[in-house]
Amino acid sequence: MTHIRIAYALVVEIDFLSNGYSIMSNSIRQRQRRAERTRDFLKELTQRYPACFSSQRDAIRPLEIGIEKALRAALDHDDGDQAAPNWLIRQALARYTRSPAYLNAIIAGHERINLQGEAVEAVTESAINRAHEQRAEQKQRSAERKRQKAEEAEARKRQEKLSQLAERFNQ
Repeated sequence: MTHIRIAYALVVEIDFLSNGYSIMSNSIRQRQRRAERTRDFLKELTQRYPACFSSQRDAIRPLEIGIEKALRAALDHDDGDQAAPNWLIRQALARYTRSPAYLNAIIAGHERINLQGEAVEAVTESAINRAHEQRAEQKQRSAERKRQKAEEAEARKRQEKLSQLAERFNQ
């Protein structure tokens, strides 16, 4: 039974690709469009709710727990029929709350704020610990990316030197 499923999946995938469709290019383009739309929506939020959202790193404060519901209600009230979809709100909040500046605000222990910028609750110790962990993971991923870029640059440089040597000896 397993072999039939695998064979069927391969046939469908081959047929799909042979008809000129590309799975990766569509999904990459979709992700890029969603990311761009999320960035634009986040800019809109910083303009609409400047007391809550900020693009200035030093001005970022932790958001109240459950702010998604308050934001949804405020957007429904303001926009009516043209309200942002739920996925866009979640994506924008995720992007905002995963930023290094936001995590640093949590670590600093700033008060959580609502849409109006009013302090509503203190940041818990567990939230601070989790922010420390997330920030450490971000730093580790960043260091790994830098290391990979350096290795790739070194490999390109080495390959260029080998190509130049090969040209000299082949002349």
